[in-house]
Amino acid sequence: MTLTPERANAFAARWYGAWNAHDLPAILACYEPEIRHSSPFIKRYNEAIGRGDEAVIAGLEDLGSYFGRALARNPRLRFDGQHLATGLESVILVYRRHSHDTPPGGELSAEVFFLSPRDRIVRSVSHYG
Repeated sequence: MTLTPERANAFAARWYGAWNAHDLPAILACYEPEIRHSSPFIKRYNEAIGRGDEAVIAGLEDLGSYFGRALARNPRLRFDGQHLATGLESVILVYRRHSHDTPPGGELSAEVFFLSPRDRIVRSVSHYG
């Protein structure tokens, strides 16, 4: 099923809302159980928990641990949407990430989300800077 701009916007509102509320169950509800997520921060995270230098997190349980840790470290974490681009089965969200380690005004970031027919994320790739 082709992704429509309306569905992409509804997904973005749900994703931003969950993150900005720091609501981990609502965040995880945006993802499918078989999620594969990659981010420049994941390698550091995996090294810290003794999983080597893997740069991808697979599965909802591991993703929940990763996101839970990020929320605990960043009590002021906030994402301000700047742009949304809709593909056939994917969405790109461009936003400003505000955190304890970002400059004033936040850091420009983008994420590519490949969505299931249920409009949940099956693959995501984060970009920062």
